[in-house]
Amino acid sequence: AICYPLHYFTKVKPKIVQVCVCLCWMFAALFTGLLLKNNLQHPGRYNSCIGECVYDINYIVNLFDLIVTFIFPITVIVLLHMRMFEVVVYQARAMRSHIAVMTMKVTVKKSEM
Repeated sequence: AICYPLHYFTKVKPKIVQVCVCLCWMFAALFTGLLLKNNLQHPGRYNSCIGECVYDINYIVNLFDLIVTFIFPITVIVLLHMRMFEVVVYQARAMRSHIAVMTMKVTVKKSEM
C-alpha cells in the first residue's frame, strides 16, 4: 500500500483480507486450546479453593508461547515499520528534489512546500 498505492486494491482484495484475519483468529484459538488442553480435560484439577482458576503450563510450552505470541509478532511489526520508514524517507527526498526543481521555474509559497 505504501510502495505502490495505486496498485494496492488490484492486488489485495477484501475477501483475501477476511480469510487472513479468520486464519489468524483460528490459529490463536487452536493454540490457546492446545495450551489449556490438560485443564480442559480435567477441569478443577489444580484448584485448591472454590473460585480459583489455575492452569499448569511447563517451561517449554511457556517459552514456545512467548516466542509465537509475542516475540515473532513484534519482530514482524518492527521489520514492516522499518520498511515503511525507508519508503517514506525515499518518497520525501524525491518530493523535496522535485520541489527544488519547481522552485527554480516558478516561485512557490512556503506553505505549498
